[in-house]
Amino acid sequence: MGQPVTARAGRTRDPAVRSAGLLLLLTAAATVVMVFARVAADADQPDLLESIRAIAASKAMYSVSGAARLGSGLTLIAGAWFLWRTWIVRERVGTPIAPLLLAVSGVFTAVSGVCALALAASAPAASEAAALGVVDASTEVIASVRSVTGKLGFAAAGLALLAAAQRQWTAGGAIRRIAPGSLALGMAMQFIWVDAATIVHRISGIAFVLWLIGIALMLVTGRVERHFAAMQDSSRAGHR
Repeated sequence: MGQPVTARAGRTRDPAVRSAGLLLLLTAAATVVMVFARVAADADQPDLLESIRAIAASKAMYSVSGAARLGSGLTLIAGAWFLWRTWIVRERVGTPIAPLLLAVSGVFTAVSGVCALALAASAPAASEAAALGVVDASTEVIASVRSVTGKLGFAAAGLALLAAAQRQWTAGGAIRRIAPGSLALGMAMQFIWVDAATIVHRISGIAFVLWLIGIALMLVTGRVERHFAAMQDSSRAGHR
């Protein structure tokens, strides 16, 4: 990949910006598939034994959910890498903290997806699961790791939004209008650690997917790049 260039008139756009946007769109799509398949599998039961029985009864659907979660983590890591490579971050016009936190989120999400696939693979047949009286220790560990890494991934993504909100606000213009939403959503996503806040989890999960889509489209169409290029030009002109 060549050196990043700004999106000023007559100049080529930075390909890393578009690549980051496309990968964030893939992350959003994989997340939608993951949520749909997980809900269809009905594996989120209050008791682990009941969850294992639900997984055994819907192995295929739960496997799709795990694979989609793994995929969303990997695409988020790749998207964060391309964000880090953009001139916007390299020249510190945008914050480098946000892509770093998104990459961390992607790692935890991918690990959670691998654990979900392991649970599906190790689950007994549906007929055997019905007579199951206790969950073995290894399954408990995998289920625990899946849950904790999933929460860590979601929380880290929320922290990325909080980091982005500060730079969005100082950017002004259309980008500033996104900042309050990023701030509110980033804070709401930290409630993932509060088990009783089920409604907040669902709302923030949907909102995060919409945020990903919105930011991704702004990156793909060049809107973010044009704004930060104009902001950089204005700043340079003011120092002449």
